[in-house]
Amino acid sequence: MSDQGLSQFIDAVIQRHEIATGLKRQVDHQGIVAYGNELGFAFTLAEWNDYVKHDFEGLSSLLQTQVQASSPQHWSWAFRQISPWRAMLMDGAGDGQS
Repeated sequence: MSDQGLSQFIDAVIQRHEIATGLKRQVDHQGIVAYGNELGFAFTLAEWNDYVKHDFEGLSSLLQTQVQASSPQHWSWAFRQISPWRAMLMDGAGDGQS
């Protein structure tokens, strides 16, 4: 397990449409990690949680509120969890609440 596996997974979601499409089905952090592991990216839930926490702490209070308000049932939820993926969302993605 290494941060390299996590970095590779984050990049793969950005670069490969089929991987990004699979991310849409994830509704919790454990699911994101399991999905990445199933695809062969070796990283742990603890590593993911550390990354998410560090990323979240760097956000403005407005963005933090928006991330926290997003619904796990909305297709864009997983993309809203970290900045590199949030940057992939187009304006039409809505607020992630419905």
